[in-house]
Amino acid sequence: MNLISHDSPPHVPPSAEELCAAIRGHHIGEHPVLALAAEFGTLYQTMQASCTHQCCCPRVELVLAVDTWAADHLPVPCGGARMHTESLGAVIDRLARLQVHAYHLLMTADLTQDPQVHAAWYRLAELVEGYTDLTTELTRRSLRLPALGDGG
Repeated sequence: MNLISHDSPPHVPPSAEELCAAIRGHHIGEHPVLALAAEFGTLYQTMQASCTHQCCCPRVELVLAVDTWAADHLPVPCGGARMHTESLGAVIDRLARLQVHAYHLLMTADLTQDPQVHAAWYRLAELVEGYTDLTTELTRRSLRLPALGDGG
Protein backbone atom coordinates (compact mmCIF):
# COMPACT_ATOMS: atom_id res chain seq x y z
CA MET A 1 0.00 0.00 0.00
CA ASN A 2 1.41 3.36 -1.01
CA LEU A 3 0.60 5.66 1.91
CA ILE A 4 1.07 9.39 1.69
CA SER A 5 4.39 11.05 2.32
CA HIS A 6 4.15 14.23 4.37
CA ASP A 7 6.80 16.10 2.32
CA SER A 8 5.07 19.43 1.67
CA PRO A 9 2.34 18.18 -0.70
CA PRO A 10 -0.02 20.70 -2.30
CA HIS A 11 -2.63 22.10 0.08
CA VAL A 12 -5.56 21.78 -2.28
CA PRO A 13 -7.27 18.58 -3.43
CA PRO A 14 -6.70 17.51 -7.04
CA SER A 15 -9.29 18.51 -9.63
CA ALA A 16 -12.02 16.08 -10.64
CA GLU A 17 -10.34 15.65 -14.04
CA GLU A 18 -7.00 14.78 -12.45
CA LEU A 19 -8.73 12.41 -10.05
CA CYS A 20 -10.65 10.56 -12.78
CA ALA A 21 -7.49 10.22 -14.89
CA ALA A 22 -5.60 8.81 -11.92
CA ILE A 23 -8.38 6.30 -11.17
CA ARG A 24 -8.06 5.09 -14.77
CA GLY A 25 -4.29 4.83 -14.27
CA HIS A 26 -3.52 7.71 -16.66
CA HIS A 27 -1.58 10.88 -15.93
CA ILE A 28 -0.97 10.29 -12.25
CA GLY A 29 0.58 13.54 -11.11
CA GLU A 30 2.70 14.42 -8.11
CA HIS A 31 -0.21 15.06 -5.75
CA PRO A 32 -0.29 12.33 -3.07
CA VAL A 33 -4.08 11.95 -3.34
CA LEU A 34 -3.70 11.05 -7.03
CA ALA A 35 -1.51 8.08 -6.14
CA LEU A 36 -4.20 6.93 -3.71
CA ALA A 37 -6.90 7.45 -6.36
CA ALA A 38 -4.92 5.23 -8.73
CA GLU A 39 -4.82 2.55 -6.01
CA PHE A 40 -8.61 2.84 -5.59
CA GLY A 41 -8.97 2.36 -9.35
CA THR A 42 -6.72 -0.71 -9.36
CA LEU A 43 -8.58 -2.15 -6.39
CA TYR A 44 -12.00 -1.74 -8.01
CA GLN A 45 -10.77 -3.01 -11.38
CA THR A 46 -9.48 -6.14 -9.64
CA MET A 47 -12.77 -6.55 -7.82
CA GLN A 48 -14.72 -6.06 -11.09
CA ALA A 49 -12.57 -8.59 -12.93
CA SER A 50 -12.86 -11.20 -10.19
CA CYS A 51 -16.57 -10.46 -9.56
CA THR A 52 -15.93 -10.08 -5.85
CA HIS A 53 -17.07 -7.36 -3.52
CA GLN A 54 -15.19 -8.53 -0.43
CA CYS A 55 -12.17 -6.26 -0.44
CA CYS A 56 -12.79 -4.12 2.60
CA CYS A 57 -9.38 -3.78 4.28
CA PRO A 58 -7.44 -2.11 1.44
CA ARG A 59 -10.42 0.21 0.82
CA VAL A 60 -10.56 1.27 4.46
CA GLU A 61 -6.81 1.92 4.48
CA LEU A 62 -7.03 4.05 1.33
CA VAL A 63 -9.98 6.05 2.70
CA LEU A 64 -8.05 6.65 5.92
CA ALA A 65 -4.92 7.69 3.98
CA VAL A 66 -6.91 10.29 1.98
CA ASP A 67 -8.64 11.49 5.15
CA THR A 68 -5.30 11.80 6.94
CA TRP A 69 -3.96 13.89 4.05
CA ALA A 70 -7.07 16.08 4.23
CA ALA A 71 -6.76 16.56 8.00
CA ASP A 72 -3.08 17.47 7.67
CA HIS A 73 -3.19 19.70 4.59
CA LEU A 74 -6.54 21.30 3.90
CA PRO A 75 -7.12 24.84 5.18
CA VAL A 76 -8.80 25.09 8.56
CA PRO A 77 -12.51 25.76 8.00
CA CYS A 78 -14.12 29.01 9.14
CA GLY A 79 -15.98 28.93 12.43
CA GLY A 80 -19.42 28.79 10.84
CA ALA A 81 -18.53 26.24 8.16
CA ARG A 82 -21.20 23.61 7.66
CA MET A 83 -20.40 19.91 8.08
CA HIS A 84 -20.22 17.63 5.05
CA THR A 85 -21.84 14.21 5.37
CA GLU A 86 -18.84 12.19 4.12
CA SER A 87 -15.09 12.33 4.38
CA LEU A 88 -12.98 13.20 1.33
CA GLY A 89 -11.68 9.62 1.30
CA ALA A 90 -15.23 8.21 1.26
CA VAL A 91 -16.18 10.47 -1.67
CA ILE A 92 -13.07 9.46 -3.67
CA ASP A 93 -13.73 5.80 -2.84
CA ARG A 94 -17.28 6.07 -4.18
CA LEU A 95 -16.11 8.01 -7.25
CA ALA A 96 -13.53 5.31 -8.04
CA ARG A 97 -16.09 2.52 -7.63
CA LEU A 98 -18.61 4.27 -9.89
CA GLN A 99 -16.01 5.15 -12.52
CA VAL A 100 -14.67 1.60 -12.76
CA HIS A 101 -18.25 0.28 -12.96
CA ALA A 102 -19.20 2.78 -15.69
CA TYR A 103 -16.13 1.88 -17.79
CA HIS A 104 -16.84 -1.83 -17.30
CA LEU A 105 -20.41 -1.38 -18.54
CA LEU A 106 -19.22 0.70 -21.47
CA MET A 107 -16.83 -2.06 -22.54
CA THR A 108 -19.15 -5.02 -21.94
CA ALA A 109 -22.77 -3.94 -22.47
CA ASP A 110 -24.74 -3.74 -25.68
CA LEU A 111 -24.84 0.05 -25.90
CA THR A 112 -27.94 0.15 -28.06
CA GLN A 113 -30.06 -1.85 -25.62
CA ASP A 114 -28.66 -1.28 -22.13
CA PRO A 115 -29.97 1.72 -20.18
CA GLN A 116 -27.60 0.79 -17.34
CA VAL A 117 -24.71 2.30 -19.30
CA HIS A 118 -26.37 5.70 -19.51
CA ALA A 119 -27.47 5.53 -15.86
CA ALA A 120 -23.95 4.64 -14.66
CA TRP A 121 -22.35 7.52 -16.59
CA TYR A 122 -25.02 9.92 -15.39
CA ARG A 123 -24.39 8.94 -11.75
CA LEU A 124 -20.65 9.31 -12.30
CA ALA A 125 -21.11 12.79 -13.80
CA GLU A 126 -23.23 13.81 -10.81
CA LEU A 127 -20.56 12.61 -8.39
CA VAL A 128 -17.78 14.37 -10.34
CA GLU A 129 -19.78 17.58 -10.09
CA GLY A 130 -20.34 16.97 -6.38
CA TYR A 131 -16.61 16.35 -5.86
CA THR A 132 -15.81 19.63 -7.62
CA ASP A 133 -18.28 21.50 -5.41
CA LEU A 134 -16.87 19.77 -2.32
CA THR A 135 -13.26 20.66 -3.07
CA THR A 136 -14.20 24.23 -3.96
CA GLU A 137 -15.96 24.68 -0.62
CA LEU A 138 -13.07 23.04 1.25
CA THR A 139 -10.51 25.39 -0.27
CA ARG A 140 -12.80 28.37 0.45
CA ARG A 141 -12.99 27.14 4.06
CA SER A 142 -16.81 27.17 3.98
CA LEU A 143 -17.15 23.43 4.58
CA ARG A 144 -15.69 21.09 7.17
CA LEU A 145 -15.25 17.36 6.97
CA PRO A 146 -16.24 14.77 9.57
CA ALA A 147 -13.61 14.05 12.22
CA LEU A 148 -10.87 11.68 11.05
CA GLY A 149 -12.27 8.17 11.03
CA ASP A 150 -15.95 9.26 11.17
CA GLY A 151 -16.76 9.93 7.52
CA GLY A 152 -16.32 6.63 5.69
